[in-house]
Amino acid sequence: MNGKTTVLLLSPEIGRLPQDMGTLARFISGKSGGMGEVVAALCEGLRERGIDFHLGTLNLKKRFKEECGLNEEQWRDIRYKIDPDRIHLVNASFIANLMSAYSGNPLLNAATFQKQMVQHFIKTIRAKSGGKLIIHSHDWMAGGAITAYAKATGCPVLHTIHNVHTGHIPLDMLFGVDIDLLRDFFYMSNEHGQQTIDCQATAIKNASLINFVGVQFMYEILEDYFLDRTVLSPAVRQEIKVKYNHGATLAILNAPSRLMYPEVCPFLVRNYGPDDDVFAAKRKNLVAFQQRTGLIVNPEAILFYWPSRLDPSQKGVELLEDVALRFVIENGDAQIAIVGDGVGRDRTHEAILGRIAMASGGKIAYHHFEESLSMLGYAAANDVFGASLYEPCGQIDQIGNLFGATATNRDTGGYHDKIHELRLDSEESDLGAGNGFLFRDYDSGGLSHALSKSIRFHRHPARLRERHIKHIMRETRNLYDLSKMIGEYVAVYERLNGNKSLA
Repeated sequence: MNGKTTVLLLSPEIGRLPQDMGTLARFISGKSGGMGEVVAALCEGLRERGIDFHLGTLNLKKRFKEECGLNEEQWRDIRYKIDPDRIHLVNASFIANLMSAYSGNPLLNAATFQKQMVQHFIKTIRAKSGGKLIIHSHDWMAGGAITAYAKATGCPVLHTIHNVHTGHIPLDMLFGVDIDLLRDFFYMSNEHGQQTIDCQATAIKNASLINFVGVQFMYEILEDYFLDRTVLSPAVRQEIKVKYNHGATLAILNAPSRLMYPEVCPFLVRNYGPDDDVFAAKRKNLVAFQQRTGLIVNPEAILFYWPSRLDPSQKGVELLEDVALRFVIENGDAQIAIVGDGVGRDRTHEAILGRIAMASGGKIAYHHFEESLSMLGYAAANDVFGASLYEPCGQIDQIGNLFGATATNRDTGGYHDKIHELRLDSEESDLGAGNGFLFRDYDSGGLSHALSKSIRFHRHPARLRERHIKHIMRETRNLYDLSKMIGEYVAVYERLNGNKSLA
């Protein structure tokens, strides 16, 4: 028993974990979405502050093996001989062969994650800390039965809403869990004639506090944006409003892990920071990226980089498809690169972008996601762009700015919070503020207009642009410093700990 209150971070996926978290950490972490990266950054920050914490996640064995270049025998040696210490992996044969928590049957994955946490891990971790435990759940997969169990047993919960998707788990999938104990704490739903648990609504209902990863998106929900689209369910919206009316909502903006900075990123051909010759370094990385992706090799090209998944329900990939070829034809100095996968089993947009790339004659490239290629793309890019319908936070703009690129996206959610219009109208303009370009209307005309604003900026003389780009790089490091985000989360944990210190 250690006497300290323990924080248990629960997330179905994690990003690249800090090496001093234990030997196992370097074998089970890798590139993930924004949620996984934030959880990894939290691990990094809590470790530095001496706060006792544990991490629970899915054992995506196939992915871990591939990312580390391990065979089955080497993986067994790691699992059988390395003490996992504070890392708790949820195991199942059908999870082991998945590349993502959302592959296969996400409901079954979530039910397994929740069952093992409730039946085994939470009890064990809580006992080691003398019953003093705070659960920090991330995403709907870590909600459901976990947050209901926490509420039923008096364990405080912070639930972070990285996205508003939910999953409806049939009760029979939670076989072995004491349903009678938890029934009053579930938010029940009915799907296809079955009694199910709305995992996101249940998490929000039972959490002591809920946290958004951006201010604007929270207000968009409260003000009934997106009622004409299936962005979030009425149940989730209702529970968010209840929490807000009870003063139990927060907004802590995501900050990228320091491992994602271009100064230390291992996938670049030349590392750099804001005090270096940024444009020289970016040209080196651009040529390497062009060679790997099949783009025409031209160190003076203006590269627009799309690093998001090909998601028509959120990311606006259909707008990209509509404007990409026309944009590079009309702008002879422009190139576009897309590195991202389709959603689930849907390969429609991968095929469409592949055909567009083929027709472009080397001015557009499309590739499936690969971490090394994706990170090299940031270092090569002049502008990192997207076209989101909605965005709880977004991270591509932050990373783009860290790497010395402007950010272009729709004026919504997290991009409204973080992208500020950049104006540099003449060669003699002063430095001024701004880090990117926004558009309002969710249509191809809006995206085209924003890209046109960006390319006008990137045609200015290098001496003016580099001053501004270095300013953006420094400002981003200051605004989204990891220690600031960790400090805000620690303050919330201490509030849940009766206003007592955790260190």
